Amino acid sequence: MRPAGFTLAAFLIGVTVVSGQQPVPPAAPGGQVPPLPPAAAPAAVPTDPKLDTHLAGWEKNMGGLINFRFVLELKRTDAVFKADKTYSGVVLCMKPNFAVLRLNNDTDKTGTDYEAFICDGKAVFEYNGLAKSITEWKLPAPGAGGGATDNMMLDFLSGMKAKDAKTRFDMKLFNEDAHYVYLDVKPLNPKDKAEFTQLRMALYGPNTKWPYLPAQVVMSKPNGDTEQWKFKDPQTNIPNLTAAHFAAQKIPGWSMQEGGKPQAQPGVAPGQPKLPDNLVRPTPKK
Repeated sequence: MRPAGFTLAAFLIGVTVVSGQQPVPPAAPGGQVPPLPPAAAPAAVPTDPKLDTHLAGWEKNMGGLINFRFVLELKRTDAVFKADKTYSGVVLCMKPNFAVLRLNNDTDKTGTDYEAFICDGKAVFEYNGLAKSITEWKLPAPGAGGGATDNMMLDFLSGMKAKDAKTRFDMKLFNEDAHYVYLDVKPLNPKDKAEFTQLRMALYGPNTKWPYLPAQVVMSKPNGDTEQWKFKDPQTNIPNLTAAHFAAQKIPGWSMQEGGKPQAQPGVAPGQPKLPDNLVRPTPKK
């Protein structure tokens, strides 16, 4: 299983940037997830007028975005040991399906414990700083459509549509106030359930400076671990940003491998990739 950062980044990119539709949304805590209807005859899903209004606003506002950037804060909580790890970093996304995400372990003094992903529109490259490895996850061919693979993250990055997302996930609005819209997302099919059990999201409200951009996300994983993401200092429609800013780079001495194929793993737990600094900063970190 790939790191949850990949799941979250792909979800945000695919829903808010790629599809141009209104997807994300969720369910109240403790709610029963309804059974997934047969594909040939999907059952009618009760409509929520408030949710539909927010989805329409989401589509309108996100349709005007070319790119966006956030400063990230992440806290990972181990369910067994009740231990927290904190990370900081950056995520940068651009239409139609370009992205860079980097996270640094705040307690690491060596500069080696960091994780990152680059999506260049054709593949997602996962950088693992501790393992010194780069894993390439190929995206479906253009025109294959949402759901072309059995991987939720790649499906989102390739442009899953709102109607597909609403079939694939249990989405509900559980609260709203003057500043935020609160959503829950629960997976319905087994493969998605292997990635996460629930996403609880706070989006900036429709009357704020950053309508419908993410403010905070809490991800619950199948093993009970949780991740709390905070999105700070939003920037949108940054000028002079091109596909060249999302080009993957080889790193001397690092191994290259293709995702989805069995690989001999070193004695390092997966999920701690690091992105070269010059992919998110003008100059490499000294």
